[in-house]
Amino acid sequence: MGDNGEEPTVLEENEQDPVDEGVEEEAAGDEDAGEGGEEEEEEDLEDPQEILREKCQETKKCASLLEKLETCNTRVQSRKQTEETCEEELFGFVHCVDHCVAKTLFSKLK
Repeated sequence: MGDNGEEPTVLEENEQDPVDEGVEEEAAGDEDAGEGGEEEEEEDLEDPQEILREKCQETKKCASLLEKLETCNTRVQSRKQTEETCEEELFGFVHCVDHCVAKTLFSKLK
């Protein structure tokens, strides 16, 4: 028995509580509205870091390091057994790009 002396209502398996039904409908409505709005915003926004990385990769210094990395990768992939890795070339290239990006990235952030 409930607090007010009435028998509690028992729902059948396929019945839903009307209170729960309204909550589910609201949640579904929120999901639909949120998805459409987020997609439009994401399409309009561009990551300034990605744009700067592309520009920095094209600088003379970073481009030469990228060329060294690609040459190393080609050499390593052409061998069947080698202990050589291109770790040093990769780190050099990434450092160059990151250093270039860091100079101007924070001035572009809001």
